[in-house]
Amino acid sequence: MGYAPLTLQGVARRIREALTDPEGGEADAWLPIREFLDDFRAAAPEVRQAMIEARPEPTGDPRFDAYLAALAEHLAIHHNLRVPEWVEEPGRFLDRWWFPTRFRSLHAMALVESPASFRRRGIFIDHTEFERC
Repeated sequence: MGYAPLTLQGVARRIREALTDPEGGEADAWLPIREFLDDFRAAAPEVRQAMIEARPEPTGDPRFDAYLAALAEHLAIHHNLRVPEWVEEPGRFLDRWWFPTRFRSLHAMALVESPASFRRRGIFIDHTEFERC
């Protein structure tokens, strides 16, 4: 059996596992997101829609549920894909703003640079969010 790229359903499952692992936590929850982005970049255009299409189950943290919806919408728009319907579910929007960085000094930049799909959900990221070292 060949390698299958990670889907957002798989990402949600792995985030849920990380958040419930006593030795894991929020820091480990970011790892499947990074892996997904690597897989998405490497995937053929016809595979990318399937990677974002299926509705991810709740992660146990509304911030990550909203983040996955923002990510799916952002990738769909920027790669000429169909925006999945599940991204509009009420549980995919936050009531309080979230800056997924521990550096308050980056908040002002994130307010300006955050893509629309993230801003409209109350999530503020900077331009480095999708970069890999």
